[in-house]
Amino acid sequence: MNQVAVNEGPGLEKSSQRLSLREKISYGYGDIASNFVWGMVNSYLLFFYTDVFGIAAVAVGTLFLITRIFDALNDPIMGMIVDKTKSKHGKARPYLLHVAVPFGILSVITFITPDLSHSGKLVYAYITYGLLGIIYTAINIPYGALMPMMSRDSKEKGELNSYRAIGRSIGAIMVASLTLPLVNLLGGGNQQLGFPLVMAVYSVIGISLFWLTFKNCKERVQARANADRDTNIRQSFVQMLKNKYWVLTSVNSFLWFVRLGIMNGVLIYYVNYVLEQPNMVPFYLTLLNIANLVGGFFALSILRKYSSRNSSMLMYIIAIALLAALFLVEGKSTVMFAALFFIANIMIGYGDPANLTMLGDTIDYQEWKFGTRPEGLLVSSYSFSTKFGVALGSSFLAYALGWAGYDPSAITGQVQSLIRNMMLGLPIIITVLQVGVLFFYNLDKHHGEIVKDLNH
Repeated sequence: MNQVAVNEGPGLEKSSQRLSLREKISYGYGDIASNFVWGMVNSYLLFFYTDVFGIAAVAVGTLFLITRIFDALNDPIMGMIVDKTKSKHGKARPYLLHVAVPFGILSVITFITPDLSHSGKLVYAYITYGLLGIIYTAINIPYGALMPMMSRDSKEKGELNSYRAIGRSIGAIMVASLTLPLVNLLGGGNQQLGFPLVMAVYSVIGISLFWLTFKNCKERVQARANADRDTNIRQSFVQMLKNKYWVLTSVNSFLWFVRLGIMNGVLIYYVNYVLEQPNMVPFYLTLLNIANLVGGFFALSILRKYSSRNSSMLMYIIAIALLAALFLVEGKSTVMFAALFFIANIMIGYGDPANLTMLGDTIDYQEWKFGTRPEGLLVSSYSFSTKFGVALGSSFLAYALGWAGYDPSAITGQVQSLIRNMMLGLPIIITVLQVGVLFFYNLDKHHGEIVKDLNH
């Protein structure tokens, strides 16, 4: 019988053994660390470039578009590098150890404001932000690939991804709530000084958390002894696309992140111009992040008992009903609207760790079906679909506002209607599509037998 070895540590362990609570929590540390840096990029880099560094908004928009497309294309390359990695620390873990410090240093450099001409500033921004995207990929893809290397057990993977979702939400909430006060405190009112100092603090914390993930998380799952480790790149891609469960999981995730890009982008417009409560914008943004955090905790208990596919379909159906109900209570009861909004986003937030758990199972299926286990490639290509989803959702929102003739000084009824439908109607359509995609995903019925076969 073929046993699955641990890359480090004494003796051999089965890949299905229960993981310790410390190891699961430590896995979540990786996403807290990621969000201390990438959460800053997503939440504050646009403001920093336009209002602190002094780059024109249009130029920043082009910068983001070019660098994010390039960043997404790097994902499969990094995934293949992980798959080819051989070290005493395993395939994924060495990157958490060695890339954390360069990642932290470059994140600080990105938020420094050298005294340059406008063209010089733009060149500096392209170089630093471009490199930051590359090095983020170099640590985040191995971090994602580590999960299916830790266990074959779906319930264990469900808990790992729940802790990951919790970690991401904690990082996002802390960055959203602490950054500007810390910038003013540490910079003494000088934001050009405050931003890099805050980023330095976040980087030290992030490096420490990545190192804890490296120290406490182990790679237990290796491909079967007869698995082909020399599969060429073209064949790996062909096999990946023939893995119908990976395709369904990637489409589901793509739709999840399209909705995220739309809802996160349109929320501020919706609260300002439809609800006409501009002072409530911080409240709803915080409520959205907290809902994602609760969704992660919710998944932690549900995924121990129920399949990712069935529970996700149920949560999405509930979310559809709640989003539809928001149309009825809009403008009538702030408390009821906020409560329905919060619960709907808990249901939606649940889908992320559940989908990552399904992704881990598709890697087991890939090994069982084709005799190869390219964790890095499958996780990185999945990551590409999520980044493309956010980019598409955000771009679609911008184009739609332009088509409707959006002018912040003269909001028309047509613009209000568009914003309302983008905030409530379009997410309903996307969520219905997700339920349809998951209907065809039935790997949960066969995964147990596949794992038994792999372990023999």
